[in-house]
Amino acid sequence: MKDKVSKLVALESDSDEDDDEIPDQPMSPLEAASFIEGMAAELRIMARNTRLSALSYFLEMARLEASAEVERLASPSSERH
Repeated sequence: MKDKVSKLVALESDSDEDDDEIPDQPMSPLEAASFIEGMAAELRIMARNTRLSALSYFLEMARLEASAEVERLASPSSERH
């Protein structure tokens, strides 16, 4: 577990160096929901292929929730906050 934590800390400290090179462009809720939907779908396939059935199930639930948000946010009648 400590090895995983040290790798995460190393990744976080490396990302600070790149902050100056990448322009700070906030993501819209629709863009975030679309991205999450796609990533959850890919991760679900990975979980299913490795027989991680519970994880696959929860990733599918996350994908479905993100998909519903995409539909809601893309609807012309939706209120944008």
